[in-house]
Amino acid sequence: MIEIICNGEDDSNKGNMRGNADIRRPKNIKQIGDVSSNRKIYIEDYAFTYINSVAYQTPEDEQAGVLLGEVQKSDEEKCLFIKGVIRAKTPENETKQGIVFNEKIWEKIYAEIEKFFPDLEVVGWFAAMPGITQERFLYLKKLHMDNFSGGMKTMYLVNTCDKEENFYLYENGELKKQKGYVCFYERNYEMQEYMLERRERKPIESPEKDKVMKSIRSIIQEKEEMRQRRKNSVFLYGISSFMAVVVLVIGINLLNSYEKMKKFDTSLSNIALEISNISEKEKSIQTSDNSVSVNKISGDVYPTEAETESTESRTTQSQTEQSQTEKQAESAEMVKEADAAQTTYIVKKGDTIMSICKKYYGNTEKLNEIIAVNNIEDADKLYIGQEIKLP
Repeated sequence: MIEIICNGEDDSNKGNMRGNADIRRPKNIKQIGDVSSNRKIYIEDYAFTYINSVAYQTPEDEQAGVLLGEVQKSDEEKCLFIKGVIRAKTPENETKQGIVFNEKIWEKIYAEIEKFFPDLEVVGWFAAMPGITQERFLYLKKLHMDNFSGGMKTMYLVNTCDKEENFYLYENGELKKQKGYVCFYERNYEMQEYMLERRERKPIESPEKDKVMKSIRSIIQEKEEMRQRRKNSVFLYGISSFMAVVVLVIGINLLNSYEKMKKFDTSLSNIALEISNISEKEKSIQTSDNSVSVNKISGDVYPTEAETESTESRTTQSQTEQSQTEKQAESAEMVKEADAAQTTYIVKKGDTIMSICKKYYGNTEKLNEIIAVNNIEDADKLYIGQEIKLP
């Protein structure tokens, strides 16, 4: 039985949520089977898809891997959330033994956990094989007890021959098959990056399951687009307000500069007028010399103290205004150079927004800022040669 639930739990689960405020439940989910037990298993869609791709890509082989996630508890129930998967690759010289977990395999698994899923812990494992005999199941039980002992450690078993997939939990000394589980949907960047690096392809799903998955994904995509549109509108409003303030400040500065230049021109005109008056006076004196005899007094002629102070004051004012104009020009040039120095990155094959963020900043703290700056509507879709601005 498959029941689709989006944006919250159905009415039958509302009672279970009482007293479980400390358990953070995903909103977009697909319930498979009966999940009324007080021990619930949630698995993220990318992790679930990756397991099935590994299992059915070579259905004749035995495959295994480690499940990563977290356990959340309350007074009434325990919930296991699976968000990541690491495939356990058996060395070629040990493939005849089938599924094994030895020291070398665990070293590789922990190295990949540290690289791709540093915030998650081991919560179980998966096994895929063509047909499961009683003897083979006992061997799987031994592997579980030796490597994944614990109350909420789970085993996800895929029978590639009969196409059966079931979760198991250890109860009362036995691996007990669970009646159902919940598949949830979110932007699992860590799992996407792991899948891209491993270049694993999704299996061909059955028509019925494919319709269900498409329906849920379309709903999620619509909500993501609405959320992105709201975010973009807020961002554009902020940009518009900022630009209006910038234009206002520039206008005020230009007006002040115009007034200062006007005063500067007036000062120059006054100086030129006074120089002209002095020249006319000198000419008048020379004319008088030709017609009237005067007594010449030896010595130098100096301007009066009032004239000197007036000229020095006007010269100082002119130099100050010219210095302010040069500073404003230098400030504008510095802003242009800062804008031109913004870092960009050209997308290459296999790049994701997360991998680019980690490459330049060493973490994913600026992931949402990169998405907003570049107006990326779908962070899962990049094309080779695309230019990404890095704030």
